[in-house]
Amino acid sequence: MKKQIWSIRIVLGAVAVAILTACGGRGGTGLEEDIHAYETALLNFAGSTVAIDEGVARFKDSYRDLTAVDVGERMRATYAESFHFNDTLHTFAALNDLVDYMTNTGAALEESHVEVHQVIRDAADVYVRWTMEFHTRAAGRRVHSKSIGMTHLRFDEQGRVVLHQDFWDSGHALYAHLPGVGFAVRRARSAL
Repeated sequence: MKKQIWSIRIVLGAVAVAILTACGGRGGTGLEEDIHAYETALLNFAGSTVAIDEGVARFKDSYRDLTAVDVGERMRATYAESFHFNDTLHTFAALNDLVDYMTNTGAALEESHVEVHQVIRDAADVYVRWTMEFHTRAAGRRVHSKSIGMTHLRFDEQGRVVLHQDFWDSGHALYAHLPGVGFAVRRARSAL
């Protein structure tokens, strides 16, 4: 029993280190900061109901295939100059930073597809339920990932996104497929 507990602690420690290392590009923000940023964005970006349909259509088109050569232009057309974006991995408020992130993400993928299954509207709040699937290579290995998620969106009067908050298990969708790290993530999940 003691050996099993010790093994679980080692695995959980390895997972924590891997996730903290992988999230280093977030500027040091953690869960508490993400929650505070989202709550602040809810207050600062009330959203508009004027052009939601156009905004949702643009959002779907932008994420349909992140490997498309025009992904940067599509993101520029989809997001307002001032916005809150959090995909559980990164938080952005500057359009150029988001465009660079999406362009680099697309360039790192071999295939990418996001399918929107449901759109729920509540005044200016829009909730999009989706499935994301991608193929890439990590450490010389082909990685195939499929995950589900939900995005909370708000749009401005021109139908551009001013609030984008993803809710999905990035650890399971991404880290569980990486060599070394993936073993630790899968082992920790089964131990819990």
